[in-house]
Amino acid sequence: MTHAVAGYLARLGLDERPPATVETLFELHQRHAERIPYENLHTMLGSPPAVDAGATLARVAAGGNAGYCFHHNGVMTVALRALGYDVVPAWGHNWETEDERRDVHVGHLALYVRGLPTDSNPGGVWWPDVGCGDGLHSPLPMIAGPHRQGPFTYRLELRDGGWTFHHDPAGSFSSVDLFDEELTPEQEAAAHRRLTAPDDGTYARMLVVQRRLPDAAETLRGCLFSRTGTQTDFAELTTYDDWRDGLATLGIALQGVDDDALRGLFDHSLTTHRKWMSTL
Repeated sequence: MTHAVAGYLARLGLDERPPATVETLFELHQRHAERIPYENLHTMLGSPPAVDAGATLARVAAGGNAGYCFHHNGVMTVALRALGYDVVPAWGHNWETEDERRDVHVGHLALYVRGLPTDSNPGGVWWPDVGCGDGLHSPLPMIAGPHRQGPFTYRLELRDGGWTFHHDPAGSFSSVDLFDEELTPEQEAAAHRRLTAPDDGTYARMLVVQRRLPDAAETLRGCLFSRTGTQTDFAELTTYDDWRDGLATLGIALQGVDDDALRGLFDHSLTTHRKWMSTL
């Protein structure tokens, strides 16, 4: 086990190497989802982190921020393999409408874990995913049908060439098509450039920070904080101190972040927020 993997486990509150069991898989996933937020902070500040899994793992192990799905699931892949799990890489495509579904492009890094049968999942294949923001709190068994986690109900659909994950209606996205194909480094790099492009990249338009708790999903989108569980509560963070505190509450590490740049991002987010509020 490398120093970086040990540091990652320590950040999750695990001081010893755990066995490669279903129970450990669930514990790792839940602790990661709760403690390491999905975010695009550095992309919004103009310096999107590279999607090198080793570099991301080292950064996370040292207490830094991860990034979005390519980063989170890249770390999970490296850590699970180091612990002895049978990890099968895959990729996904997020969509809201059927038109988006037809325009297939790489938009998500995914993985499966094999060889862990249980009474409820005799096939032993699981889908851990800590890169869906307000999505999974625990790995899903690769079994078609509904799956309940806390206040949310998901659905897995088997189709030719893979699976489709349907999020709870209260979630921040609709669905993800998962493809039973390994994502090449070239595909991942091209997708990362497209997703973080400063002009029109999906992850360069608005600050989004999310974490998944056992009973809720918490999100800061621009200057609007929401907590979604059995109900959804909102709070506008319209002062810099409140907004900065909101970032910290969600688990964002701000060490080394230039305060002037952070204030500039807040000012931009607040302007956008007020324009949006004026249309309601």
